[in-house]
Amino acid sequence: MSTISKLLFLSALLCMTGVAAHAADTTLHRDTWGVPHIYSDDEAAGMFAFGYAQAEDRLEDIYLAIRTGVGRMAEVKGKDFIQQDYMMRLTHNDTMHAPYLDKAPEQLRKNLTAFTAGIQAYIDEHPDEAADVAIPIEPWHPLAVGRAMILRWPIGTIMDDLKNGADRNKPPMGSNQWAVSPERSADRSAILLSDPHLTWEGLAVLYEARFHGGDLHMNGYYLIGSPMLAIGHNQRVGWALTTGGPDTSDVYRIKFHLLPRPEYQYDGAWKPISIETYVIPVAGSDPVAKQGFFTHLGPVISEPDLKSGTAYVGASPYLDQTGLYAQFYSMAKATSIEEFNKSLGEHQYNEQNVMAADVDGNISYVRNGATPIRSQEYDWSRPVDGTTSATAWKGIHPQSDLVCIVNPTQGYMQNCNISPANMMVDSPLTPDKYPPYIYNVSWDKNNPRGRRTVELLHEDESITAEDALAIVFDVYDRLAPIWQKELQASWEVAESKYREDAEIQKAVEAVLAWDGQYTKDSTASVLFKFWRLRCGEQVDLSPIGRDEPLSSESRKKIIELFAQVIGELKERHGKWDVPWGQVHVVGRGGMYFPVDGADYSSGDKEGNFSETLLDVRCTDLKERPGVQVANSGSMAMILMFFDSNGARSFTCTPWGQSGHRDSPHYVDQAAALYSQRRMKSTWWTMEELKPNIESTKTWSYPITK
Repeated sequence: MSTISKLLFLSALLCMTGVAAHAADTTLHRDTWGVPHIYSDDEAAGMFAFGYAQAEDRLEDIYLAIRTGVGRMAEVKGKDFIQQDYMMRLTHNDTMHAPYLDKAPEQLRKNLTAFTAGIQAYIDEHPDEAADVAIPIEPWHPLAVGRAMILRWPIGTIMDDLKNGADRNKPPMGSNQWAVSPERSADRSAILLSDPHLTWEGLAVLYEARFHGGDLHMNGYYLIGSPMLAIGHNQRVGWALTTGGPDTSDVYRIKFHLLPRPEYQYDGAWKPISIETYVIPVAGSDPVAKQGFFTHLGPVISEPDLKSGTAYVGASPYLDQTGLYAQFYSMAKATSIEEFNKSLGEHQYNEQNVMAADVDGNISYVRNGATPIRSQEYDWSRPVDGTTSATAWKGIHPQSDLVCIVNPTQGYMQNCNISPANMMVDSPLTPDKYPPYIYNVSWDKNNPRGRRTVELLHEDESITAEDALAIVFDVYDRLAPIWQKELQASWEVAESKYREDAEIQKAVEAVLAWDGQYTKDSTASVLFKFWRLRCGEQVDLSPIGRDEPLSSESRKKIIELFAQVIGELKERHGKWDVPWGQVHVVGRGGMYFPVDGADYSSGDKEGNFSETLLDVRCTDLKERPGVQVANSGSMAMILMFFDSNGARSFTCTPWGQSGHRDSPHYVDQAAALYSQRRMKSTWWTMEELKPNIESTKTWSYPITK
């Protein structure tokens, strides 16, 4: 029996048994970009259409997201995923959500049931699609998907602490966010940007949609396999996210013994260690059995040292939480930044920089996260003594204790993964006002994106919509003038064999004349980038990071490398002045388009780390030697405007809405938007949508009263 037949049968059965029921219509419109717009007078009915739309576009991604969440990826992808599956089992992501859903608020249960029924309806129509990774769909699965995503942050913090507080590296997930108040906006609207820089495949992939169901209205990007709006807006409030936040998680060092029974020491007494065994299926191999060891502080997260009787335990509020969807739902229902921030204060969402704006012209920032109240006598960036209650948490900090601000006097702010002290000129959010574990700035002090955004926002006192778009897509390299100055100085003292070479001289002149913009038609930027990468490998560039001149020996070396890179480019491309867009492309499935922007580093971070605001990270394109294809970076951009007329927004993704190669929406945004540095309207109202509808489907979904 198909899902639709089951729904009709259920409706009839409910009527026969005396349970009040009716069928609510739900409509799925797709616009000319293939983006779904769901309309229904009933929220749950709308969720059915939403689940169907996601499956229609990205069923394989849904299956893989669920497998990630429940710890069953190795079953189809092999041994490389055993550890990932183990962590999902260790954090009980496969077992805690079904019992929670049984007791969850009724509307949330209805929504998740309808959403997964929509997914199943599509599966019933296309049973062979993605069958090699298929997994039976359950209503609690979206909860597991959401929690799997947010656990990356606390687990990452735990693993950093396990390294004894070693300097934390820049995380693989960055983002841009900024907000402008009406006083600094040309049309008196509040402006908000969210531009996550994540991988374009896997669990981090976001799904674009507009949802109007009952009085729930959501527009933006959702976690794939779930109805959770990660970034975007409703009719009155919008929000943006970037990696960064308070220290939410810790590592405890414990003493233990295994005989006569597994126990650990706490406050002079011995407490039992509970043990769980997980059997993980593995494609192409026998199942693997792994054990989990648990204390009241949390699970053991590294191999215990049996000789010394020492083990390390991971601790985080997020290891016990199940209310993520409830919080996202509350955020989506907020009517002001006050209500929105109150929802954030439920602390079910992982540590993040969260900015918000509303139709009343307010903008706000919270360095958000469920942050334990700790004794300040300990260094919480490394393992602490877990044998004593002296290190026990004393509750969770209320949001008022965290780094936050509403309507800064500067009229703008940004946090592109940087310290709150650098969010704006003369930022009041300085570290002396907070405990170190709340302020929690380690790797995220400042970066080229943050510096560039402050420059552009601070210098423009009347930001137009066109100005805002230009900032979103800015491709200027802030380090270009510094490196050009160093090249000029080095060229003046270069050996005669280089200075007398007409081709090298021409290349030097071209780089010195370059405007620093990584645009597809630029013919100096390719040489500039690969020269700098080579310099980072072979030269001490720390003086550049300190705004000091290189040594005479280093200057000699960088000219030698400049000449080498010219030769290599000629050998590969036939000339050194190859256009940026010839070697820097975006697309997939054999369809590629020149693209602007850049992100690269080599050697000293301050001296040779460049990333444009349109953050485009690349890898070698195997089928086209010498060409690099974008595979991560800016991937779900949404620019939002709020005023008394409501919200309006513009979006852009790097490929397209559909995951099907034969769809016209597989790479249409890569061709017409991303590679052209353009955004599309979200057509948020029906009036805007009507002339832009490409297709329509309608269902009747049974609703109980």
